[in-house]
Amino acid sequence: MQVIKIVILALLTLVFVQDVRSRSVYWILFPCLVLLFIGLDLLQHHLYADTWWSIAVNIGFLVVQFLMVSVYFSIKNSRWINITSGMLGWGDILLLLSVAFYLSFLNFLLFYIISLVAVLLLWLTWQAISAKKDRHIPLAGLQALLMVLFLISAWWIKPVDINSDDWLLQLIHR
Repeated sequence: MQVIKIVILALLTLVFVQDVRSRSVYWILFPCLVLLFIGLDLLQHHLYADTWWSIAVNIGFLVVQFLMVSVYFSIKNSRWINITSGMLGWGDILLLLSVAFYLSFLNFLLFYIISLVAVLLLWLTWQAISAKKDRHIPLAGLQALLMVLFLISAWWIKPVDINSDDWLLQLIHR
């Protein structure tokens, strides 16, 4: 199981490096991540039905988010806007879909919100101090780096089951 975790961290790190360097990521990394996440989840003895319910809810949430963003920009521009044409890259979408195959819904929601805010703050800070100005945010890469930190924290620093919402619900309940 530790080998699978290390391979997952290596693949996420590779996504980070590729996206930051070239603003593109090899697509094959994402199906590999999905298979490793599903395999790790099943090895951790999670119920098969719970796993697929969580995956469906996470993907449903992403679909609604992407549709809402498309509709917003379409209304704003008075024509249909495809958000994958210049606004959101396929790597960004595929990374979020990959992560959706591992985290429980509340953990996914937590990661999604925190990673978007953190990426925005990191990027604005970088743009303020960097001489090289760039419009394109390496969203998939930075989110992959944050996912690495999240997984290391959950797996080894303060072990929690991020496939279950129980630890978050207990934290909220306190």
